[in-house]
Amino acid sequence: MELGFILFWQIALMFVMMMMGYGMYKIKRLSSVGSKEMGALLLYVVTPIIIMRAYTVEYTAERAFNMLIALALALFSVLLSIVISKIIFKQEGIENFSATYSNAGFMGIPLVQATLGSEAVFYLSAYLAVMVFIQWILGVVMITGDKTHTSIKRVLTNPVILGILGGLAIFFMQVSLPKFILDVFNIISGMNSPLAMLVLGVYLAQIQWVSLVNSWKIVGVSFVRLLLIPLIIGSLMIFISNDYYMIKMVTLIAFSAPVGFSVAILAQQFDKDYFQAVRYICHSTLFSIITMPIMVVLMDMIWRNFG
Repeated sequence: MELGFILFWQIALMFVMMMMGYGMYKIKRLSSVGSKEMGALLLYVVTPIIIMRAYTVEYTAERAFNMLIALALALFSVLLSIVISKIIFKQEGIENFSATYSNAGFMGIPLVQATLGSEAVFYLSAYLAVMVFIQWILGVVMITGDKTHTSIKRVLTNPVILGILGGLAIFFMQVSLPKFILDVFNIISGMNSPLAMLVLGVYLAQIQWVSLVNSWKIVGVSFVRLLLIPLIIGSLMIFISNDYYMIKMVTLIAFSAPVGFSVAILAQQFDKDYFQAVRYICHSTLFSIITMPIMVVLMDMIWRNFG
């Protein structure tokens, strides 16, 4: 219950920051161009640094083995999410991708860090790596219906993947970073939530609120992304030992997160319905304030009683 309250508190704080971005756009002090540039700062600087910071821990065989567990659990969760989404939304590309692809980076990182500590981000990186591969290999196909747009190069040069590779080098080679660099990492890591929520607030300010509630498709995507997938996968994790409780909880928070920003970014890039993707992101983010704490508390009770 305490973990659920901490998560709710953190999401509520993020919601306030999101409303600041909303207000700044409405009074014309922050533009869509500015939010796009902040998004680039998040993607290319803040997120890779947060991940590398998480790897500045002592190497142990147990941590290395747990990383493999986290990677296997992430792969299982994402693939099952794809199957569930495909069954429900059939050939509807943006809906398929929206239900599959969570905001495990911009929302997941600060929530995992606040509720479970910095070391938990170490395990979250496994989920992020899987999501980047899915985004550029399957996600693009989901949105466009065209396999020619997939790109291994985009996967390997993605800032998240580069951050993970840099972090793995630090971890396995036991590179001792100077205190000055670690202090810089800590300061930049604190930028993640404010920047991400300001950007989302600008997204929200560009659409009509009534459009978030007048479509059953929007409600359906949020239902699958926030409730159905977490319930199914979370319940299946009963069969995983609670010796790996932190990894299970990290994965739960990651796949319980709302629709990821990349859905809108890719929809815009490939000339699909960008604003529909934004509606999925905004609707699911607003309702995640309620659903994510509920999922965490519910699965915590189930795992402790039946795991």
